[in-house]
Formats: sequence, C-alpha cells, structure tokens
Amino acid sequence: MNRLIFGADDYLKQWTAKQIGIDGFGPSVAIGVQRDGEIIAAAVYHDYRDGQIEASIAASSRRWASRSVLHTLFAYPFLQVGAHRLLVTCNAANEKAMKMNRQLGFTQEGRLRQMYAPHDAVIWGMLKDECKWIKGQDNGQVSKPTTASAKPKR
Repeated sequence: MNRLIFGADDYLKQWTAKQIGIDGFGPSVAIGVQRDGEIIAAAVYHDYRDGQIEASIAASSRRWASRSVLHTLFAYPFLQVGAHRLLVTCNAANEKAMKMNRQLGFTQEGRLRQMYAPHDAVIWGMLKDECKWIKGQDNGQVSKPTTASAKPKR
C-alpha cells in the first residue's frame, strides 16, 4: 500500500531532481509517495506566482498513482495553496511523461524549442476547474446555498 510522505522536503527534492536530471530546486514544497519503505514518486511544487504554481513530478514505479494519492497531489496546489493553474514541463522525447500528463488531464499549451537540447520542452497546464482529481471537493469550505437549496422542502 502507498503511503504519503510530508515534511521531508529536502530529501524529496533531491530524489526528484535526481530522477528528472536537474541540479535541484529553489524554494519549494514536496510530497512523496512511499511503498515498501522506498520512495516511488514525488511532486515538488515551486515557482508560485499570480495564481499559478509549477510542479515537477517523478516516479520510479507505475504503482504510485492511486486515486487517493492523485487527489492529494492535486488538492495541495489547488485547494491548499489556492492556485488556479498548475503547470508542468517535460522533455518532448520522454514518451512516458507525455502520456502521463495527458492521462492526468493536463492540456498541451506550448513548446520551448531545444530546452533539453536537442529536444524541445512541452508545457502542460491544468486549470483548477478542469482537475478531475478534486471535483466536488471544497476543502472544508461551506458553500453558499443556492436559491433552490434554500427553499424549504414540503
């Protein structure tokens, strides 16, 4: 069974950076997924500005993506941070990441030519109201009654 890991930002950021082949991250927060005592996936949230946050997601196993894990990984930026956009960037040559982004519900928004020379980077975005992993979730907030729901039942 998968277990979510919080509060181990430095370790999870190093693990993620190694998996995706970068030097590291600046100010950021990470959530990890552990199975059988090993980290099998992590998401690092960084570069929050003007309602948009970027995520870098890495996985070493296909077994990380349960519904509850996906709910948590999308609830953090949209419900806890309050972002209205989530952005991910990946190497166009990384077919597994391209497929995963599509399956998670991201929309291709652009390309950065030769960002990963000789390959392009593909920019993927998701709006909060497009996120199928948090649909119907209000993060404990009380919604305002509609006219129909405010009427007494007879």
